[in-house]
Amino acid sequence: MFNLERLERGLLIFLLGTLLVGAGIIAYKKSFPTGYLRIEPSVPSPETFSGGNVPKKHKKININEASSGELTGLKGVGPTLAARIVEYRSTKGMFLFKEDLKKVPRIGEKLFSKIKDDISVE
Repeated sequence: MFNLERLERGLLIFLLGTLLVGAGIIAYKKSFPTGYLRIEPSVPSPETFSGGNVPKKHKKININEASSGELTGLKGVGPTLAARIVEYRSTKGMFLFKEDLKKVPRIGEKLFSKIKDDISVE
């Protein structure tokens, strides 16, 4: 077929292998929507250290799963803004960080500072 010397065949095989490995890496990276994997450390709950006598905290609202009605339970969030959050989430995708909520129109730093302790992105 091709009249290549041994060194040339070796170089060709090396280049093809490198190309395949590169394509595999690109395909792997595309399997994550943002290009990176977010790993959060595991922290024991306060009940572990205190014998369970810690008052229960209020349940945070997961902004990636909450309905419009649940979102209206947040301070300063009415039905219109709650619908806007749900619409943003359905068109742009899930929120990776709490701070991503500020990308929704009409949610600024002031409103975000009021609700940041009451939300989660689990």
